[in-house]
Amino acid sequence: MSDLGDGFNSTYTIAYYLSRPRLHIEDFESNTSYSTLRGDILIFGGDQVYPTANRKEYNHRLITPYHLAMGCSMDPHPQLFAIPGNHDWYDGLVSFTRLFCSRKWFNGWQSPQQKSYFGIKLPHNWWLLGTDVQLNSDIDGPQVQYFERLAEHMREGDRVILCNAEPYWVSSNKYGAYDSTYNENNLCFLDKLLKKRIQIYIAGDQHHYRRFEFIPNDLDGQPDHSRKVEKITAGGGGAFLHPTHDLSERLLEERVTEDIYGKEERLFERKKDFPDEKTSRQLCRGNLRFLQKNKTFGIVTAILYLFMTLFVMGNPVPTAIKGTFSEMLVSLLSGIVHSSRSMFWILIVVGGFWLFTDTHSRRYKWIAGSLHGLCHVAAAFLIRCGVMFTIGVGPDADWGFGDHMLAVLLIGIGGWVVGSCLMGFYLYLSLNVFGRHSNEAFSALKIEDWKNFMRIHIDKEGGLTIYPIGVEKIVRRWKAVPITAAGPLLEPDLRENEQKKAAPRLIESPIVIQPLSRP
Repeated sequence: MSDLGDGFNSTYTIAYYLSRPRLHIEDFESNTSYSTLRGDILIFGGDQVYPTANRKEYNHRLITPYHLAMGCSMDPHPQLFAIPGNHDWYDGLVSFTRLFCSRKWFNGWQSPQQKSYFGIKLPHNWWLLGTDVQLNSDIDGPQVQYFERLAEHMREGDRVILCNAEPYWVSSNKYGAYDSTYNENNLCFLDKLLKKRIQIYIAGDQHHYRRFEFIPNDLDGQPDHSRKVEKITAGGGGAFLHPTHDLSERLLEERVTEDIYGKEERLFERKKDFPDEKTSRQLCRGNLRFLQKNKTFGIVTAILYLFMTLFVMGNPVPTAIKGTFSEMLVSLLSGIVHSSRSMFWILIVVGGFWLFTDTHSRRYKWIAGSLHGLCHVAAAFLIRCGVMFTIGVGPDADWGFGDHMLAVLLIGIGGWVVGSCLMGFYLYLSLNVFGRHSNEAFSALKIEDWKNFMRIHIDKEGGLTIYPIGVEKIVRRWKAVPITAAGPLLEPDLRENEQKKAAPRLIESPIVIQPLSRP
């Protein structure tokens, strides 16, 4: 599980469910129920705290919820390993190292980790490796040497689960055509180093569940399910939801600068999203209520509109204008166009919105960014004209102090309302039509629901089963329970109509990787 340590309810909901010794989950696709056990090992897959890493935030957003869920445990104790994400690196990895690499315990989990990367020998010919991508840079020398030493201990038939902080297979397909630095070189380099043993890639960073699958053919040309490769994003540990409809591709091709797979074409098929793309698109409509969800954001647009109307567009109280509203518009617009100062500041404002535009396509950035900025300039201009016409302009206009204050108040209110609505419509249009601004559009929605984590089981024959577990609605009410040796201190206090959506369930049927059919 990854991308945790944010709001209490969302973080504790997942902490509570994943720490249960036994969890009964329903698979609605096959009408089957499963009973899963708590893992002997818990993996935190990056971004353990939001928004920035420091001791206070780790204590408040991560340690406390997990202490309430499982402050201690009975022998044999489960173990915890963690890899850092970009948010963990914001303080230079100081707090992460202190918490995960310098202590023997994390609440009820033993914490034997000593570095920001690790390798674990699992039963029945499986390994689990965790990498430190160090703010999206190449894997450094000490890590390479460490994984080279691990590779020397791997035998024929061994298979690898790789935990990585970011799903490079997604970003490379979204942005690789515009920027060659978005690729899967790190992952493919490790796969080559490990002699193509990686069969499961797990990442976070994107706050949803998404799975891609590649099934190679055996020597007879038939699908070999024992050698299939899974690429899974599981970033539902507590942070706000990210959309799943931002990516339109159903097939992903690996983007690497060095071909390590020979003539084999590895196309990964998109198998599952949680929430599904239709639901994600519907949730994005919440940006049309941007003002309702982000009331304080309007302060920014109110200040911006006041700046443009009072200082950029000339004298706010022209006394030489008379006639109709349209004649006033033409007169004011003419004055702005012929003012070099006004045009300079308007270009600065439009340039700011151009920089805000989220895309690696220069063409889209110029068009969408410029139009977005011009819409705000036009809105500020129209608000200014409306306020002036309402209060009164003309040869006989005599504005007093109260009129000036009223104009400032009305322009500020107009900027707060109209500016916020424009921003919400821009984010809605950008994501639902062009697939851009996924982070901004959904962070503005502040959706705590649609969380996920996975339980993974290895059987005695070497087969591996992944249980992707989702929680559609997080628990928002809790009740205290009597203190026990290794139990939670808070339990869900659910009403009858909340129990179905707040209960953990399988996102999709269990993902099975069969024992190797041949060495």
